[in-house]
Amino acid sequence: MLAKFGLLGTTSLVLTSLVLMTLAGWGLAWVVWLVRSRGGEDAEAPGASSGLAGFTWREDES
Repeated sequence: MLAKFGLLGTTSLVLTSLVLMTLAGWGLAWVVWLVRSRGGEDAEAPGASSGLAGFTWREDES
């Protein structure tokens, strides 16, 4: 690829693909946020605890 496009061509191709992957990730995160904010089936109730709320670590469980 370097021989076909040259150094600047290869660099711009790599940077373009990096930007496109970043934009695709942002787009996917936006779609997930939009689906969750519209109240999909698995949406959490307002004020519900999430994550590790209520998690406790005990020495005898290790």
